[in-house]
Amino acid sequence: MGYSISDLKKALSKKTKTELVNEISMLCQKFSQVKDYYQAQWSDPNDVLKKHEIIIQKEFIEGKTRGLPKARLSVAKKAISDFKKLTEDPELIADLMLTFVESVSSFNTEFGPDRETFYTSPESIFEKALKLIEKSKLLGKYQSRAKKIVMNATNGFGHQDSLHEKYEEAYGEVIEKLY
Repeated sequence: MGYSISDLKKALSKKTKTELVNEISMLCQKFSQVKDYYQAQWSDPNDVLKKHEIIIQKEFIEGKTRGLPKARLSVAKKAISDFKKLTEDPELIADLMLTFVESVSSFNTEFGPDRETFYTSPESIFEKALKLIEKSKLLGKYQSRAKKIVMNATNGFGHQDSLHEKYEEAYGEVIEKLY
């Protein structure tokens, strides 16, 4: 038989304020996700954003072992997923999603991996980011960054063409001289 939220609330209601403070402090020390959650809620969420951007960038740009980044898409996607649990701020989420696209696209340009998922994954995240940006009425803020992503992308597996289509859908603008 499981332990429900209702059971948890009953147990916590019996604790003093000091006991609750100690309990939360202990959770923050043991679980980095809990610490990140409170940091995102009560201090500068940009610090938490930076931490997650670094996770993504280390996978595709900076964290080289034997000359090659680890390039684990699952680790980078998890960074986005974990971050979305910490904040609902569309600007911060869009920033992180675009960092993912920039990082993977940079890796693709430099190393030209022959696995299609290295191209389709950032294309999918780019589309989701643009939809979030549009829904949040932030198109103007991100236009030059989105355009730069398209301009800097390789066209392996039609990657640049696909990013361009998604950009054009969001902004109604064709980028000339892609190649």
